[in-house]
Amino acid sequence: MEKHQKEVSSQTLKFSIINYIGAAIGIVSTLFIYPNDKEFLGIMRYIFDGSQILMAFFVFGTSQSLVNYFPRFKDSAEKRNIFFSSTLLIVLINTIIFSTVFILLVRPLAGLAGYNHTFHYLEYSIIVGLAYAIMDICKRQVSNYKKIAIPTVLERFSVKLFFPTIFLLLLSGIIDVDTGKYIYVICFMIIMIVALWYAKKVANIQFNFNTKKVFNRSFRKEYAKYSIFAFFSILGSMLAFKIDGLMVPNLIEPEHAEGLTQFVSNSTAMTANGTYSIGVVLAATLAIPAIGLYTIYSPIITEYIAKDDIFSLGKKYQEVSKLLFAIGGFLLCCIFLGVDDLFSILPTRENLIDTIPVILILSFNVVIDMSTSFNSHILLYSKYYRFNMVAIAILVVLNISLNIYFIKYLNWGIEGAAYATLISMTLYNSVKLIFIYTKYKIQPFTKKHLILLLVFFGSVSLLHNIPTTSYIILDIILKVGTFMIFNGFVTYKLRMIPVLNDWIAEKIGVK
Repeated sequence: MEKHQKEVSSQTLKFSIINYIGAAIGIVSTLFIYPNDKEFLGIMRYIFDGSQILMAFFVFGTSQSLVNYFPRFKDSAEKRNIFFSSTLLIVLINTIIFSTVFILLVRPLAGLAGYNHTFHYLEYSIIVGLAYAIMDICKRQVSNYKKIAIPTVLERFSVKLFFPTIFLLLLSGIIDVDTGKYIYVICFMIIMIVALWYAKKVANIQFNFNTKKVFNRSFRKEYAKYSIFAFFSILGSMLAFKIDGLMVPNLIEPEHAEGLTQFVSNSTAMTANGTYSIGVVLAATLAIPAIGLYTIYSPIITEYIAKDDIFSLGKKYQEVSKLLFAIGGFLLCCIFLGVDDLFSILPTRENLIDTIPVILILSFNVVIDMSTSFNSHILLYSKYYRFNMVAIAILVVLNISLNIYFIKYLNWGIEGAAYATLISMTLYNSVKLIFIYTKYKIQPFTKKHLILLLVFFGSVSLLHNIPTTSYIILDIILKVGTFMIFNGFVTYKLRMIPVLNDWIAEKIGVK
């Protein structure tokens, strides 16, 4: 058990380090490179968000099934190989079917609905969606072996490298927009191939499509049922979390899109989308630890639920929540205290100022989501997985409705999209928390959460209102630095991040 825990901790640490290096590159790119051409950024975000939604159709719940049913086949190498090989085959078949349907039907329907930009880059999204579908299958497979570091490099870190490179080539005039889109797609295909190779190596996969040895009649029915429910849950998640990237260009009003008075051009709409994308990228950096923990703990959650070990599940539920709340809340407060001053001294400040409200709203949303721990995973891998689909459906309806209301009717622009996400996600997480508590009598919060929340709020209120100096950098150091020192000490004393306490104790020789 100790060896198992060390392996989990090691992979989580590697995951976090890789992601934070990638995040650092992403932040630098977002602050200094992307604002120079927000239209191209908006196009790339449009392609990416579209690909994520398409990926849900291509995968169709099979990646979740790969984790859920892995314990059933882990003792048989032949069955493991058949199960993985069949999953890849299903993904390829789904890609052909759904791509054909979307190409034939979606554009005419979008035109009738009046959304001129919707699925404008469908072909690019299909290819990137397929690459991500295969990458997702490979990531889930290697996570069964407690390996997530390399898939993280492939899925996140490498993207953070090649996208700024494409952007710099565009800004320097070496390539045009169309060439940039082609290179973008090719890079994803290369990453997909490498992901397949790594999964084959880690899991010692020998491709075997003798499906009858695994997919007998009873298992086919069970597998299909679970995959369908998982598909609707994941599709709902993608719609809920990625739909704003598709709705902003279509719903944005002229006064919120570079001042056009008669109509919003595709160029201007994508510029607005690019502005919103900057806020999304910066806010998403807060969630890096959560992504790693959720990936590595998915098989562990499955084991707890399979063994009906609710006590251990509840303990881990709170442990992860404390850790993520401490990290997310800490970073959010630092952003709140320093983002205005930081942006004011950057050369791209004119293109960044309008993203600050979006950054703060979405960052607050990320912290709330992180604090609720892995509640979605508990539902997904339990006998109550059907409820996750219901909760996701509620989220989708809320998010789309609120986006339309805030952007289209209240004319709140990109801030409206951010508020729509915040409100819908908060209600979504609340519904899940209540349901899990009624079924398992576990919840993620402790008294330490409340104490740290009060400390965060009090210190931020005090530091935000202290007199400023004539030196912006000094103001940043005083506000953010003071907050970090004081709240870092409080977090340590509350043991919100046990691994940090253990590391410090080891270094200073205190038990």
